[in-house]
Amino acid sequence: MKKSIMILLIMVILLQAFLIQESFAKSKFNKELFEKLAESKNKVPHVDIPNYERVKLDNGLTIYLVEDHTLPIIEVVGYIKGGRRQETENVAGISDLMFTMMNTSTQNFEEEEFSKYKELHGIDFSFSVKNDYTKFSGDALSIDKKDMISLMADLFQNPKFNADYFSRIKQQTLQSLLQAKTQESSLLNMYFYKTIYHNHPYSFQYDLDLRRKALANITPASLKEFYNQNITPNNTILGIVGDIDISKMKQLIKAEFKNWPQDKINLKKSKLKVDGKNYNKVIIINKPDATQAKIKMGYSFFSDEFQSRIPFTIANRVYGGGDFGSRLMKNLRVKKGYVYGVHSNDSYDQLDGDYYITTEVKPNKTYETMEAIKEEMLAIKSGKAKITDEELFKIINRYNALYPKKYKSKLNILSKVIYNVEIKNRKASYMNKFIKKYNGLTVEEAQKSFAKYTYPEKFLTVIVGNKEKLIPEFKKKGIKIKVIEIN
Repeated sequence: MKKSIMILLIMVILLQAFLIQESFAKSKFNKELFEKLAESKNKVPHVDIPNYERVKLDNGLTIYLVEDHTLPIIEVVGYIKGGRRQETENVAGISDLMFTMMNTSTQNFEEEEFSKYKELHGIDFSFSVKNDYTKFSGDALSIDKKDMISLMADLFQNPKFNADYFSRIKQQTLQSLLQAKTQESSLLNMYFYKTIYHNHPYSFQYDLDLRRKALANITPASLKEFYNQNITPNNTILGIVGDIDISKMKQLIKAEFKNWPQDKINLKKSKLKVDGKNYNKVIIINKPDATQAKIKMGYSFFSDEFQSRIPFTIANRVYGGGDFGSRLMKNLRVKKGYVYGVHSNDSYDQLDGDYYITTEVKPNKTYETMEAIKEEMLAIKSGKAKITDEELFKIINRYNALYPKKYKSKLNILSKVIYNVEIKNRKASYMNKFIKKYNGLTVEEAQKSFAKYTYPEKFLTVIVGNKEKLIPEFKKKGIKIKVIEIN
């Protein structure tokens, strides 16, 4: 019976995904449809935050609980504070390896038993490491809720780092790093972030060479030490949504996690140093078999405390949001036909952020593309081609159409509530504050923010491509470049 219910649920989810994919496939890169949608005025959305109960156990574990009896399932989402910034150079990448080990077996379950237990009870569970936190998620049928909570409690409290498969997972990690070194996107990110962030932990996930070197230093003992320093109940937030009784779920969680001892955690705050030597630097990563030139231009930016984040983000969408209405797309795709897509992105973490533009062009159009990116930025910055009311309306209108779709499920909403409250120190209602803020934005505020906080003179440009096809163009223009050969 349980298996039949699971199959039925999977079929429903797959059907929904298929319909969404079909709809997306028909409309992808359809300029006429984009313009039609952009001109239709959308209602200002409001995110209905579900009733939840927040509980803090004696050991510091924070729990958010939401009842939802729509389907006979239980869904889990949670956060562990710290993330990659807790790593050091000599064990760069240890977070990913640690969580892989934790999610493969425990002191009470050998690898095969662990896998069979999850399969028997239809349990799915995973970790995802970010710069400032690790997110975990999972789901199962509600009739298996006790089994799921029990398994989670076991893997959090009783990791087994000296298992026989440790060497195999290290080898798999090494193979993955070696494979990534052949990919243009991986190379682009590696040299971009190791250049702007140097030896800061924010660069570690991209630095394939460093991670390969550090892998040799990671042992069961170092995994245990890193676990003890970072994984505690008082550093963990657990959210549960689904077919549950809140009072009974509280009792279940308390029973399963009560023996997990709390401990003091030192959340590292390593400072990032801005290196002015990177300004206007051009680096070419030689990949002889590359037919195109992959470009990433950018610089380190503000942390998540940046007060003008909302107006800047909206203004940046006008500049390079990646859609047909953005300035960069109009110039580089519609007008010149150089690129298929071009995007500008602003990203913010707790210690720093980054701003960058990415695209891909034919090698002989690389320099022209770089100059066009700067020219479009300067046109807005200088006031020569200010952001217009129409452009601002289209971006805000599109946000109003798409933003609610991110929060259709109670799980997604609860996840964002936990993220805002526990990770970002914001109010639970921040989502609606964000909506109100961008809808009240004026074109003058957007223009002022973009003009003040863009720095075309600071661009670091990293290019992955065939140096033989790239160097002549830069030599002709008298541009000094640094060429890196892949080893």
